[in-house]
Amino acid sequence: MQITLPAIAFGGSASANAILPAHDPWTRWLRAVSLGGQGFYAVAATELRRMEDSNCGPVLRSLAASTRAAHLRQGGRHHRAAVHDGAALYIVGQGDLGDPEVAAARCDALTGLAADNLGRGMFGAADLLLGRVEQILGDRDTVPAGDEVAWIWGQRLDLRWRWVRAELAMYTSDPAAAVEHAAAAQVIAVAGPSLRHRIKTELIGAAAAAASGDVQEAGERAGRVADAAETARQLPLQWAAAKLLDGIGVRRVGAGDNWAARAERLGCVLAERGGAMR
Repeated sequence: MQITLPAIAFGGSASANAILPAHDPWTRWLRAVSLGGQGFYAVAATELRRMEDSNCGPVLRSLAASTRAAHLRQGGRHHRAAVHDGAALYIVGQGDLGDPEVAAARCDALTGLAADNLGRGMFGAADLLLGRVEQILGDRDTVPAGDEVAWIWGQRLDLRWRWVRAELAMYTSDPAAAVEHAAAAQVIAVAGPSLRHRIKTELIGAAAAAASGDVQEAGERAGRVADAAETARQLPLQWAAAKLLDGIGVRRVGAGDNWAARAERLGCVLAERGGAMR
Protein backbone atom coordinates (compact mmCIF):
# COMPACT_ATOMS: atom_id res chain seq x y z
CA MET A 1 0.00 0.00 0.00
CA GLN A 2 1.27 3.44 -0.90
CA ILE A 3 1.84 5.50 2.23
CA THR A 4 -0.09 8.75 1.83
CA LEU A 5 -2.05 10.95 4.21
CA PRO A 6 -5.38 9.67 2.81
CA ALA A 7 -4.18 6.11 3.47
CA ILE A 8 -3.18 7.00 7.03
CA ALA A 9 -6.39 8.94 7.74
CA PHE A 10 -8.89 6.74 5.90
CA GLY A 11 -7.01 3.65 4.78
CA GLY A 12 -5.13 0.77 6.30
CA SER A 13 -1.79 2.44 7.03
CA ALA A 14 -2.55 4.02 10.40
CA SER A 15 -0.74 1.42 12.51
CA ALA A 16 2.48 1.17 10.55
CA ASN A 17 3.57 4.67 9.66
CA ALA A 18 4.30 8.06 11.13
CA ILE A 19 1.80 10.77 10.28
CA LEU A 20 3.16 12.71 7.33
CA PRO A 21 3.55 16.51 7.34
CA ALA A 22 0.98 18.70 5.59
CA HIS A 23 1.72 21.11 2.76
CA ASP A 24 -1.69 22.58 1.89
CA PRO A 25 -5.22 22.83 3.43
CA TRP A 26 -6.30 19.43 2.05
CA THR A 27 -3.36 17.55 3.54
CA ARG A 28 -3.63 19.64 6.73
CA TRP A 29 -7.17 18.32 7.19
CA LEU A 30 -6.05 14.75 6.52
CA ARG A 31 -3.23 15.19 9.01
CA ALA A 32 -5.67 16.49 11.64
CA VAL A 33 -7.95 13.49 11.07
CA SER A 34 -4.98 11.14 11.46
CA LEU A 35 -3.80 12.88 14.62
CA GLY A 36 -7.27 12.74 16.13
CA GLY A 37 -7.50 9.03 15.41
CA GLN A 38 -4.42 8.50 17.55
CA GLY A 39 -5.71 10.85 20.25
CA PHE A 40 -3.34 13.76 19.63
CA TYR A 41 -6.19 16.23 20.02
CA ALA A 42 -4.18 19.35 20.83
CA VAL A 43 -1.93 18.98 17.80
CA ALA A 44 -4.94 18.19 15.61
CA ALA A 45 -6.69 21.32 16.88
CA THR A 46 -3.66 23.40 15.91
CA GLU A 47 -3.80 22.03 12.38
CA LEU A 48 -7.53 22.76 12.17
CA ARG A 49 -7.06 26.32 13.44
CA ARG A 50 -4.43 26.86 10.75
CA MET A 51 -7.05 25.85 8.20
CA GLU A 52 -9.39 28.51 9.57
CA ASP A 53 -6.68 31.11 8.96
CA SER A 54 -6.02 29.91 5.40
CA ASN A 55 -7.83 30.67 2.18
CA CYS A 56 -9.24 27.18 1.71
CA GLY A 57 -12.74 26.90 0.30
CA PRO A 58 -16.01 26.33 2.15
CA VAL A 59 -15.96 22.53 1.91
CA LEU A 60 -12.61 22.18 3.66
CA ARG A 61 -13.49 24.86 6.22
CA SER A 62 -16.69 22.99 6.96
CA LEU A 63 -14.87 19.66 7.27
CA ALA A 64 -12.35 21.28 9.60
CA ALA A 65 -15.15 22.50 11.88
CA SER A 66 -16.86 19.09 11.83
CA THR A 67 -13.58 17.39 12.69
CA ARG A 68 -12.98 19.75 15.60
CA ALA A 69 -16.49 18.92 16.81
CA ALA A 70 -15.86 15.18 16.53
CA HIS A 71 -12.73 15.43 18.65
CA LEU A 72 -14.57 17.42 21.33
CA ARG A 73 -17.49 15.00 21.26
CA GLN A 74 -15.18 12.04 21.84
CA GLY A 75 -14.28 13.63 25.17
CA GLY A 76 -17.92 14.16 26.10
CA ARG A 77 -17.99 17.88 25.30
CA HIS A 78 -21.22 17.75 23.33
CA HIS A 79 -22.26 21.36 23.96
CA ARG A 80 -18.96 22.71 22.64
CA ALA A 81 -19.01 20.25 19.74
CA ALA A 82 -22.44 21.53 18.69
CA VAL A 83 -21.01 25.02 18.21
CA HIS A 84 -18.45 23.72 15.72
CA ASP A 85 -20.92 21.44 13.95
CA GLY A 86 -23.32 24.36 13.67
CA ALA A 87 -20.56 26.44 12.12
CA ALA A 88 -19.76 23.60 9.72
CA LEU A 89 -23.38 23.48 8.59
CA TYR A 90 -23.56 27.25 8.17
CA ILE A 91 -20.44 27.32 6.00
CA VAL A 92 -21.93 24.92 3.41
CA GLY A 93 -25.58 25.67 4.10
CA GLN A 94 -26.15 27.44 0.79
CA GLY A 95 -23.94 25.20 -1.34
CA ASP A 96 -25.11 23.12 -4.29
CA LEU A 97 -26.02 19.64 -3.09
CA GLY A 98 -25.39 18.45 -6.63
CA ASP A 99 -21.70 18.84 -5.79
CA PRO A 100 -20.73 15.59 -3.99
CA GLU A 101 -18.17 17.38 -1.83
CA VAL A 102 -20.71 19.97 -0.66
CA ALA A 103 -23.21 17.19 0.03
CA ALA A 104 -20.59 15.27 2.00
CA ALA A 105 -19.66 18.27 4.13
CA ARG A 106 -23.32 18.97 4.87
CA CYS A 107 -23.93 15.33 5.81
CA ASP A 108 -20.92 15.41 8.14
CA ALA A 109 -22.20 18.56 9.84
CA LEU A 110 -25.76 17.26 10.21
CA THR A 111 -24.64 13.84 11.44
CA GLY A 112 -22.32 15.51 13.93
CA LEU A 113 -25.14 17.73 15.19
CA ALA A 114 -27.33 14.65 15.61
CA ALA A 115 -24.60 12.99 17.72
CA ASP A 116 -24.19 16.20 19.73
CA ASN A 117 -27.91 16.17 20.47
CA LEU A 118 -27.75 12.53 21.54
CA GLY A 119 -25.13 13.46 24.10
CA ARG A 120 -27.40 16.22 25.40
CA GLY A 121 -30.48 14.00 25.63
CA MET A 122 -32.28 15.73 22.73
CA PHE A 123 -33.39 12.58 20.97
CA GLY A 124 -36.17 14.11 18.87
CA ALA A 125 -33.78 16.69 17.44
CA ALA A 126 -31.25 13.97 16.70
CA ASP A 127 -33.87 11.99 14.82
CA LEU A 128 -34.88 15.00 12.72
CA LEU A 129 -31.26 15.76 11.82
CA LEU A 130 -30.63 12.16 10.82
CA GLY A 131 -33.72 12.35 8.64
CA ARG A 132 -32.19 15.30 6.79
CA VAL A 133 -29.01 13.30 6.25
CA GLU A 134 -30.99 10.33 4.97
CA GLN A 135 -32.72 12.56 2.43
CA ILE A 136 -29.41 13.91 1.11
CA LEU A 137 -27.94 10.42 0.89
CA GLY A 138 -31.04 9.11 -0.85
CA ASP A 139 -31.05 11.86 -3.47
CA ARG A 140 -27.49 11.31 -4.66
CA ASP A 141 -26.20 8.82 -7.17
CA THR A 142 -24.90 5.50 -5.82
CA VAL A 143 -21.30 5.98 -4.76
CA PRO A 144 -18.93 2.95 -4.78
CA ALA A 145 -16.56 2.48 -1.86
CA GLY A 146 -13.49 3.04 -4.05
CA ASP A 147 -10.16 4.20 -2.66
CA GLU A 148 -9.56 6.44 0.34
CA VAL A 149 -10.49 9.67 -1.45
CA ALA A 150 -13.68 8.19 -2.92
CA TRP A 151 -14.50 6.87 0.56
CA ILE A 152 -14.37 10.37 2.05
CA TRP A 153 -17.12 11.65 -0.24
CA GLY A 154 -19.05 8.39 -0.51
CA GLN A 155 -19.73 5.42 1.72
CA ARG A 156 -18.12 7.01 4.78
CA LEU A 157 -21.20 9.23 5.05
CA ASP A 158 -23.60 6.26 5.01
CA LEU A 159 -21.49 4.57 7.65
CA ARG A 160 -21.50 7.55 10.03
CA TRP A 161 -25.27 7.86 9.57
CA ARG A 162 -25.69 4.19 10.52
CA TRP A 163 -23.49 4.66 13.60
CA VAL A 164 -25.60 7.48 14.97
CA ARG A 165 -28.84 5.73 14.04
CA ALA A 166 -27.65 2.73 16.06
CA GLU A 167 -26.70 4.97 18.97
CA LEU A 168 -30.06 6.75 18.87
CA ALA A 169 -31.81 3.37 18.98
CA MET A 170 -29.74 2.42 22.03
CA TYR A 171 -30.55 5.68 23.78
CA THR A 172 -34.29 5.27 23.08
CA SER A 173 -34.52 1.63 24.20
CA ASP A 174 -34.87 0.03 20.77
CA PRO A 175 -32.14 -2.65 20.85
CA ALA A 176 -33.48 -4.48 17.79
CA ALA A 177 -33.07 -1.34 15.66
CA ALA A 178 -29.64 -0.76 17.15
CA VAL A 179 -28.52 -4.24 16.13
CA GLU A 180 -30.01 -3.79 12.66
CA HIS A 181 -28.19 -0.50 12.03
CA ALA A 182 -24.96 -1.88 13.49
CA ALA A 183 -25.14 -4.89 11.15
CA ALA A 184 -25.75 -2.65 8.14
CA ALA A 185 -22.81 -0.50 9.21
CA GLN A 186 -20.63 -3.61 9.37
CA VAL A 187 -21.35 -4.39 5.72
CA ILE A 188 -20.34 -0.87 4.68
CA ALA A 189 -17.21 -0.81 6.83
CA VAL A 190 -15.89 -4.17 5.66
CA ALA A 191 -16.21 -3.05 2.03
CA GLY A 192 -14.34 0.19 2.67
CA PRO A 193 -10.62 0.95 2.98
CA SER A 194 -10.57 2.54 6.44
CA LEU A 195 -9.12 0.47 9.26
CA ARG A 196 -10.22 3.02 11.86
CA HIS A 197 -13.80 2.94 10.63
CA ARG A 198 -13.86 -0.85 10.71
CA ILE A 199 -12.69 -0.82 14.33
CA LYS A 200 -15.23 1.86 15.28
CA THR A 201 -18.00 -0.12 13.58
CA GLU A 202 -17.09 -3.21 15.59
CA LEU A 203 -17.33 -1.07 18.73
CA ILE A 204 -20.83 0.09 17.73
CA GLY A 205 -21.77 -3.55 17.17
CA ALA A 206 -20.47 -4.46 20.61
CA ALA A 207 -22.50 -1.71 22.22
CA ALA A 208 -25.61 -2.76 20.29
CA ALA A 209 -25.12 -6.36 21.44
CA ALA A 210 -24.86 -5.16 25.04
CA ALA A 211 -28.04 -3.11 24.63
CA SER A 212 -29.85 -6.19 23.35
CA GLY A 213 -28.73 -8.20 26.38
CA ASP A 214 -26.12 -10.37 24.67
CA VAL A 215 -23.30 -9.61 27.07
CA GLN A 216 -21.12 -12.48 25.83
CA GLU A 217 -21.13 -11.23 22.24
CA ALA A 218 -20.62 -7.68 23.45
CA GLY A 219 -17.59 -8.73 25.47
CA GLU A 220 -16.07 -10.72 22.62
CA ARG A 221 -16.50 -7.89 20.12
CA ALA A 222 -15.30 -5.20 22.48
CA GLY A 223 -12.25 -7.34 23.25
CA ARG A 224 -11.46 -7.51 19.54
CA VAL A 225 -11.84 -3.74 19.34
CA ALA A 226 -9.43 -3.25 22.23
CA ASP A 227 -6.82 -5.47 20.58
CA ALA A 228 -7.24 -3.98 17.09
CA ALA A 229 -7.21 -0.42 18.39
CA GLU A 230 -4.03 -1.07 20.36
CA THR A 231 -2.32 -2.56 17.31
CA ALA A 232 -3.46 0.35 15.13
CA ARG A 233 -2.51 2.94 17.76
CA GLN A 234 -6.06 4.29 17.85
CA LEU A 235 -6.09 5.29 21.51
CA PRO A 236 -9.59 6.84 21.64
CA LEU A 237 -11.12 3.60 20.40
CA GLN A 238 -8.97 1.57 22.76
CA TRP A 239 -10.18 3.74 25.65
CA ALA A 240 -13.84 3.41 24.54
CA ALA A 241 -13.53 -0.38 24.32
CA ALA A 242 -12.03 -0.53 27.81
CA LYS A 243 -14.90 1.60 29.14
CA LEU A 244 -17.47 -0.67 27.50
CA LEU A 245 -15.81 -3.84 28.77
CA ASP A 246 -15.74 -2.45 32.29
CA GLY A 247 -19.34 -1.26 31.96
CA ILE A 248 -20.68 -4.68 31.00
CA GLY A 249 -18.82 -6.33 33.86
CA VAL A 250 -15.76 -7.81 32.14
CA ARG A 251 -13.20 -7.06 34.82
CA ARG A 252 -10.00 -8.86 34.00
CA VAL A 253 -7.59 -8.04 31.19
CA GLY A 254 -4.69 -10.17 32.30
CA ALA A 255 -2.58 -10.83 35.33
CA GLY A 256 -2.71 -7.84 37.63
CA ASP A 257 -4.79 -5.70 35.31
CA ASN A 258 -8.46 -4.84 34.81
CA TRP A 259 -10.47 -2.84 32.29
CA ALA A 260 -11.35 -0.05 34.70
CA ALA A 261 -7.69 0.58 35.44
CA ARG A 262 -6.77 0.39 31.78
CA ALA A 263 -9.49 2.89 30.85
CA GLU A 264 -8.22 5.21 33.57
CA ARG A 265 -4.64 5.00 32.29
CA LEU A 266 -5.66 5.54 28.68
CA GLY A 267 -7.82 8.47 29.71
CA CYS A 268 -4.81 10.07 31.41
CA VAL A 269 -2.71 9.63 28.26
CA LEU A 270 -5.44 11.16 26.14
CA ALA A 271 -5.80 14.07 28.57
CA GLU A 272 -2.07 14.73 28.18
CA ARG A 273 -2.65 14.84 24.42
CA GLY A 274 -5.39 17.44 24.74
CA GLY A 275 -8.48 15.29 25.29
CA ALA A 276 -10.80 15.30 28.29
CA MET A 277 -12.12 11.76 28.32
CA ARG A 278 -14.77 10.85 30.83
